[in-house]
Amino acid sequence: MTQTHAHSHPHADGCGCDHPHDHEHSHASSSLGARWALSILIVAVLLILLRPFIVGQMLVRVASYSANSSFRDAVRICRKIITIDSNNVRAWTSLGYAYMDLSRIDLAIPAFENAVSLNPADKGAASFELGQAYYARGDFRRAIEYFERVRGAGHRAAVLLEADILKYRHGTLGFRSLNSMQALLGALVECYKRTGDLVKAAEVQKEFDYYKSKHSRVIF
Repeated sequence: MTQTHAHSHPHADGCGCDHPHDHEHSHASSSLGARWALSILIVAVLLILLRPFIVGQMLVRVASYSANSSFRDAVRICRKIITIDSNNVRAWTSLGYAYMDLSRIDLAIPAFENAVSLNPADKGAASFELGQAYYARGDFRRAIEYFERVRGAGHRAAVLLEADILKYRHGTLGFRSLNSMQALLGALVECYKRTGDLVKAAEVQKEFDYYKSKHSRVIF
C-alpha cells in the first residue's frame, strides 16, 4: 500500500496567493506607526508655538469675566491656564483676585503665594494682597513681611503698586485701587503697633502722613 505524505512549502516571493505576506504586514504597521508619531510631534510643536497666544487669549477672557463680576468663570479660566502653564504669574495673581472677590481668602492666599514664589522680586499686587489677607486674619507678622516688600520699592512704590494692581482690577474696582499705598501704610502702622514695635510704627506713621498730604486722591 503506497502512502502519500503532505509537505508544506513556504511561499515563494512571486507566489500568486491572495493574502499578504508577513513582511508586508510588518511594513504597513511600521509605516502607520511612523505617521502617527509624526502627527503627534507636529501637534506637540504647534501647541508649544501657539501656547503664548492661547494663554494670552484666555487671560483676556479672565479680565472680561472679572470686569463683569463673573468671578467663578474667572476662576475656571485661570485654572485652565495654570494647567497649560503652571508657571504663569499673571494667572496665579488673577486667580487670587478672583478668590478675593468671592470672599475666599483661604483660597486666595495660596494663589498669591504661588505668584510671589514664581516672582521673588515682586513688590506689587500679589505682595500687597497677601499683606491685606494676613492683616484681615490677624497674622500681623506675616502681613508686615509682605507690606514691607512693597514699601521696599521706595519712592516709586505707589506708582509701581498701582500700575500692577490695575492689570488685575477693572472698571470701578480698578479706579478704587488707586488708594492702595495709603491703605498699605495705614495697615502697616497698625501691624507694628499690634506686634509691639512702636519705633517702626512711628516711622511708618510719618511716611503715611506725608503720603496722605501729598498724594491723597478723591476716590468714589
